[in-house]
Amino acid sequence: MKKVVLFFTFLLLGTSGAFAQSSKYDLNGDGNVNVTDVIELVDYILGNRHEAIDLGLPSGTKWASCNVGATRPEEYGGYYAWGETEEKDIYNDSTYKYYQNGDYVNIGTDISGTEYDVAHVKWGDKWCMPTSDDFTELIDNCTSELTTYNGVNGCKFTSKINGNSIFLPATGNRLDGDLNIPGELGDYLSSTQVSTQPSFVYFFYFYSGHTHWSVNIRHSGQSVRPIVRN
Repeated sequence: MKKVVLFFTFLLLGTSGAFAQSSKYDLNGDGNVNVTDVIELVDYILGNRHEAIDLGLPSGTKWASCNVGATRPEEYGGYYAWGETEEKDIYNDSTYKYYQNGDYVNIGTDISGTEYDVAHVKWGDKWCMPTSDDFTELIDNCTSELTTYNGVNGCKFTSKINGNSIFLPATGNRLDGDLNIPGELGDYLSSTQVSTQPSFVYFFYFYSGHTHWSVNIRHSGQSVRPIVRN
């Protein structure tokens, strides 16, 4: 591993400087090609880096190329209850970390970027869960198409602005010990709680040729597709 890092450090930061100044190697988007970019490039080669896809959205928000717990677009990744950062075998109120004494614990109405945000915890500072507004922006500025990618059913979102796209696999969801209709239903958690119903959160789903907004109980297990804010 050290040899790989040293090789790419020499390659990107070599004495000529010309290669190092190429913006396409600025992987972390800070305007410079530096050691951080070397680390991200090595992670990418090893399959550990999660690409941020620019869809040309008005806010500048970029969407991850895969789900939390996955390394490729078609992989399902993990299932997470709202505010929890680890998977488990059973998803109900009795196993939910933030259900105590017959009520749901208040951890905020928007957990994006907090200690309760699984994308932020698992992937690092620049990544976070999308809010309900982020999903709305995605839907408003992209076309959606149910399709198959590498043999996996899901939904492709293609930007109306620059033509770039992301693929969300039809992961289903988890409740109690069951995985519900994977391969048909795509269930994606937002960071936003329903203000009038603290036991429910907003999520986005696609099923039977349609894309919809809805709300779901906080303790169900759902997929998470991270974003990077501008």
